Amino acid sequence: MIDIGRILKRAWHILWNYKILWVFGVLIAITAGSQGGGGNGGNGGSGSGFQFNSGSLPPGTNPDIARFLENATNWFQTHIDPIFLHPEGYITLFIWIGAGLLLLILVSAVVTALIRYPSETAVLRMVDEYEKSSVKLGFRQGWRKGWSRAAFRLWLIDLLVLGLPTLAFLLIMSGLGAATYFSAVSSNRTTGAMGLVAAIGSMLVVVFAFIVLMIFVGLLRQFFMRMVALDNLDVGQSIRMGWEMFKRNWQGAVLMWLVILGLGIAYFLVSLVLVILLIPVFLILLVPGLIVAAIPALVTFGLVHLFLSGPLTWIIAILVGLPFLFLVAGSPLLLIGGWVQIYSSSVWTLTYREMKALENLTPAQAQAVS
Repeated sequence: MIDIGRILKRAWHILWNYKILWVFGVLIAITAGSQGGGGNGGNGGSGSGFQFNSGSLPPGTNPDIARFLENATNWFQTHIDPIFLHPEGYITLFIWIGAGLLLLILVSAVVTALIRYPSETAVLRMVDEYEKSSVKLGFRQGWRKGWSRAAFRLWLIDLLVLGLPTLAFLLIMSGLGAATYFSAVSSNRTTGAMGLVAAIGSMLVVVFAFIVLMIFVGLLRQFFMRMVALDNLDVGQSIRMGWEMFKRNWQGAVLMWLVILGLGIAYFLVSLVLVILLIPVFLILLVPGLIVAAIPALVTFGLVHLFLSGPLTWIIAILVGLPFLFLVAGSPLLLIGGWVQIYSSSVWTLTYREMKALENLTPAQAQAVS
C-alpha cells in the first residue's frame, strides 16, 4: 500500500524547493481555467429604448464627458438600434459576427493548448527527473522536455476521455431539452405532464451520471497522462495500461483521490479568506495592470479605427485590454493557483512512481514492505 503521508510531505518539499516549477504552474493555472446581457427598452419605437439626458448627469460634470456620452448614445441609436428593430436585414452581419467569434474561439483554444500541454508535460517530467537524480532543471530545459510528442498525446487523451463524453452529454441534454419543450406545449395535458416529468427526471439522472463519470475519468486521467509523459507510450497503450494499473491499485488511487479532495475543499475555504485579505494588493496592482492593459488596447484601437469608427472601436479595444488587466491585478491568485497545480501534480506523480515500484517488488520484498 502506498505511503500517503510520505507522498504528501515529499510533494510539499518539491513545491518549495523547486521554484522554477512555479512558472509552469502559473501557466497551467492560466490555461486550465476558460455575457453580459442587455436590457429591454419599453419605448417600442427604439431598439434600446435609451435616451441620453444631460440633466441626469451629476452637477459639475466635465463638458467633454457629457459630449462623449451624447455622441455615444447617438451612435448606438443610429447603428445598433436598427439591428434589434429589423434583424432580418442584418443576416450577413450576424454571419460575420458568428464567424469572427468562432475564429476567436479556435485561436484561443489553439494558443491555450500550445501553452497548457507542454507545461503539464514539463512538470511531470521535471518532477520525475528530480526524484530519479535530484537534478533541478531550468525553465528552458524544462520547456524542451515539455515541447514534445507527449504533449500532443496528452491533448489527444483529453479529447478522447473528456471531450467525447462531454459532447455526448450535450447532445443528450439537447434532446431532453427538446422533449421538455414539446411536452410543455403539448395540447394533451395528461400526456404533456407525464412527458414533462419524465424529461426533467431524465435530465437530472443524466446530469448526475455525467458528474460521476467525469470524476472517474479525471481519476483515470492521472494514470493515462503519466503513462504518456513518463513511459513514452502512445495514446492507445497509455489508456489500456493506465486502466490496468488503476485496477491493480484502485484502493490506493481512490484513497489518494479522497485525500486530494479534502485538501481541495480546505483550499477553497482558505481561498475565500485570502481573497478578502488580498483586496489591498489587488487595488495596488490595478495601476500596473492598467498600464500593461493600455498597450494592447491602444494597438487594437489603432488597427480597428482603420475599418470602424465611433464607440465600437473603444469597446473592442477595452475588451482586448481587460484580460491583461485581470492577469496583472489577479497575479497573486494566479501564483497560488500555480502552487496548487504543482502540488497536486507532484502528489500524483509520486503516487504513480510508488505504485510502479511496489508492483516491481518480489513477493518477499512486498511482504517486508508491508
